[in-house]
Amino acid sequence: MDNYGLKRLSKLRELNADPSWVNKDLYRLLFCPELYIVAYERIKSSPGNMTKAADGSTIDGFSMKTVENIIGEMRDQSFQFTRAKRILIPKANGGIRPLSIPSARDKIVQEVIRLILECIYDGPTPTFLDCSHGFRAGRGTHSCLKEVRTWHAMDWFIEGDIKSCFDLIDHGKLIEIISKRVSDGRFTDLLWKALKAGYLEGYIPKNSISGTPQGSIVSPILANIFLHELDVRVQELVAKHSKGERKRVNPVYTKIVKTRAKIKKGKIELPLNETRQLERAMRTTPSLMHNDPGYIRVKYVRYADDWIIGIDGPKELATRIKAEIGTFLSEVLKLTLSEEKTHIRNTRTEEAHFLGTDIRIGAGKEPTHRRIKWKNGVEFTKRTTGHTTYMAVPTQKIISKLSERGFCDRNGNAKSKAEWTVLQLPMIVEKFNSILDGLMNYYSFVNNPYGLKRIQHVLQQSALLTFCNKLKIRKPECYRKFGHNLCVVSISKAGTFRERKLNLVTSFKVNAMNFSFNGERPDMLKTQTSLRSRSKLEENCCICDSDKDVVMHHVRHVRKDKPAKGFAQVLSAINRKQIPVCRACHTSIHKGEYSGKKLSDFANPKVASR
Repeated sequence: MDNYGLKRLSKLRELNADPSWVNKDLYRLLFCPELYIVAYERIKSSPGNMTKAADGSTIDGFSMKTVENIIGEMRDQSFQFTRAKRILIPKANGGIRPLSIPSARDKIVQEVIRLILECIYDGPTPTFLDCSHGFRAGRGTHSCLKEVRTWHAMDWFIEGDIKSCFDLIDHGKLIEIISKRVSDGRFTDLLWKALKAGYLEGYIPKNSISGTPQGSIVSPILANIFLHELDVRVQELVAKHSKGERKRVNPVYTKIVKTRAKIKKGKIELPLNETRQLERAMRTTPSLMHNDPGYIRVKYVRYADDWIIGIDGPKELATRIKAEIGTFLSEVLKLTLSEEKTHIRNTRTEEAHFLGTDIRIGAGKEPTHRRIKWKNGVEFTKRTTGHTTYMAVPTQKIISKLSERGFCDRNGNAKSKAEWTVLQLPMIVEKFNSILDGLMNYYSFVNNPYGLKRIQHVLQQSALLTFCNKLKIRKPECYRKFGHNLCVVSISKAGTFRERKLNLVTSFKVNAMNFSFNGERPDMLKTQTSLRSRSKLEENCCICDSDKDVVMHHVRHVRKDKPAKGFAQVLSAINRKQIPVCRACHTSIHKGEYSGKKLSDFANPKVASR
């Protein structure tokens, strides 16, 4: 099988570097088997694929025969998306979040659609604007926050949120927007089918009137395409309201500087105490006019349906922009601005909460001074103006979330994680490390790293108490046995020693630009070609080497916290979540006929090398 479909995608990226390019005959891409192989490789290892859909199916048993059947249905346009299974997930604020679980077959088709739409809207020269950061390759929350970090001397933040954005996207408006770039009735009809598939709530069928279902693979890029219209509108507002090249120089500051220069040249003389007062006044007086009416700047970024605007200008302008955005959303996109979550914040007296981070301008203190030493040894006093962006970890909010999950009480006093006491000690350490690493890496850029130190202490003490609870020992004894970082040594089957310990941060220093985003975009063609070439979908059965009716056998995950059972022991030994097997062997696996066997018991020696 060649890579014709991948070459078509590459050409599609080139053509859509022109934002006015209209794409035709896209539907024929859905006849290319290699796109389905790439789609399968992208999603195959997600544990959610082993969750049963409304029809009871999972990704287990997926094969090239399945791909051929899908393509056959695409050719005669008989393919239909099945109703997704709807489950409700509780939210921290007491509400619920609906999540749709489509069938594995539908997920594969949705991923192929996403690949095509990504080529059109988010290729090497993307249609999406730089202010959009959500659900895009090479971008994320850190790239978004890194942009906000550069917003200095802002007066107002508009902290925005769109009410139930994913659930209320108008289908007709979405297709209308896509039709500006896609002139292919069969492709847009397929999108209509995906949007109108509906879901099952229990055993009751429900139709989808609006929205892109949360949990759908294609939903994020559809939302980005829809909200790209908002990005374009806000950029028009930015261009409309921004004015001036630079702020005017403060005449009071200029007068002080000139007086100080005359003193140095000996043209005037002042008493020592007045000279010192002049020096202090120079360090406390802004060099530029803070409220210069001839200078206005507006900044904007968006991550999914959350967005924030920074304004260096009057509050009246912030109020006007908020109203204009609300009007655009309601009249053009038929969405609603969430009043309870959309606020205008004074950047120096209030904090905006964006992407889990508290943001303000300045540290909330009076301007300070520090001594600077040049390379030649000359020292001088520098004023810290307080106009830079200050980002803080919301310590108390995180403590509250840890309390909800059973790591501590509401006051931050650590508790034993009771549910984890049934696990082996190395697995307990790994689970605490997953939380510690996630928090420390995400908030690596904050200006209050000692807030992280408190959070780390709570988790370290919770891990300690969990050890004590499991082993029925006291804290001093646990410290003596495992140390403060709870170092646990285990022996593998091969007889080698493995050490696990808490990944505790020892140095808490401010590193304001320590973001994981480096500005590089991945080479999608190279990635897709790699996925295509390493696929096992077309290989022979790993058990009997048969090349007939081969399917992929899946497990949810390779067990590390406890010994695997049944045929999962084989997958655990080769550290794989899926392998190709023929239909007969697949049936035998599920019957338990291969349970307890070793790799050497199988006819095909390739199993042992995987």
